Amino acid sequence: MKQNHCILIHYHEIALKGKNRSWFERQLIRNIELQLTNLSYSKVYLTAARIFCFGIDTSRWDDYASRLKRVMGIKYAILVSQVDSDIDIIQQVAANQLKQLDFSSFRVSARRQYKEFHLSSQEINEIVGQYLQSVYLKPVKLKEAEINVVIELVKGMAYIGHNRIDGFGGLPVKTGERAVSMISSGIDSPVASFEMLKRGVDLTYVHFHSSPVTNRQSIQNVEDILTILSSYQIRCQVYMVPLLKIQQKIMSESPNKLWVILFRRAMIRLASMIADEIDAPALISGESVGQVASQTLSNIRATSDATDLPIIRPLGGSNKEDIVRLAEKIGTYEISIEPYDDCCSFFVPIHPETKADLKFVKKIEHQIDLGKMFAKTLEDSDIVEIKYPHYIKRSVGKLENIND
Repeated sequence: MKQNHCILIHYHEIALKGKNRSWFERQLIRNIELQLTNLSYSKVYLTAARIFCFGIDTSRWDDYASRLKRVMGIKYAILVSQVDSDIDIIQQVAANQLKQLDFSSFRVSARRQYKEFHLSSQEINEIVGQYLQSVYLKPVKLKEAEINVVIELVKGMAYIGHNRIDGFGGLPVKTGERAVSMISSGIDSPVASFEMLKRGVDLTYVHFHSSPVTNRQSIQNVEDILTILSSYQIRCQVYMVPLLKIQQKIMSESPNKLWVILFRRAMIRLASMIADEIDAPALISGESVGQVASQTLSNIRATSDATDLPIIRPLGGSNKEDIVRLAEKIGTYEISIEPYDDCCSFFVPIHPETKADLKFVKKIEHQIDLGKMFAKTLEDSDIVEIKYPHYIKRSVGKLENIND
């Protein structure tokens, strides 16, 4: 009985695309190939709305699974045996796969793309299920079964497996436009960035710091966070922008209750300048309504006014517990809770404004006149490029050179 081992991949939202679906499929395959760098495979190809990866090393399935979980657009992937579409062979292969497993219940889930096969999906479920039950004397459990035996009939061949991993779904990275994500080393903004990666957006990041008044831990934490996010994105750039001189001018010339709002407006202006330079039509923020004083609706309005670009807030209506759970799931939480000095929270006054008057904020900002400081701030920024897996390159350049 001849059988080949491969990985069967089902995509998620791409299935809803129309005439341009093939373009999304090609990008997903490119992302899978990049993700599998340094792992053995002979070819990755698409057939019948499924992606197959052949020539794999089955002994390293855990490594493949770990990589594929990070490919946006994948609904699930499963290690399968490819055999002839013969029901007796299918039964035998399914039974052999369960031989070394300790399980208390199972189910069979068959899908028949190959309509010429003489049995329906339900008939396959029943026949194979009865056979496995006679071999292992284990009960069938349609809900919450411990083992799910997957059988797919595709173009004359059968694919059988049970080692399934679920992806995050969404759309492949780089199928969307570019955006600039304002990222801190806290919990929220990495999760917000992840949510946009899941929508196919190609992110460039900007991190604001107050070094040397604050320590450089936030910079290191952000680099560590981006080594995690780059495993979903493959490659990214972050601009480490020194905000201290702008903050000092704001603190010396404005009421302390407005400090954080004016800091945020300055950061948004700087992020917008970077976005304009790299032709990114939107900014991304990790704000969640009402979570802290600067994130009331009035204050969000006062800070959003600093740019004409749309500011997307993926976590706007999320509870903190939900954000923490996702941070844990994607791998950024443990880094985000390490001690650090944030460029805003380090200078938060005792009684910050919670309901900013936009006209008053703009009047104070006009009196301070920060315009000439923005270009110099960007000239003094560090550019960090991170490529998966974990290659970090530092360079320093002016705004007009950031794409070099």
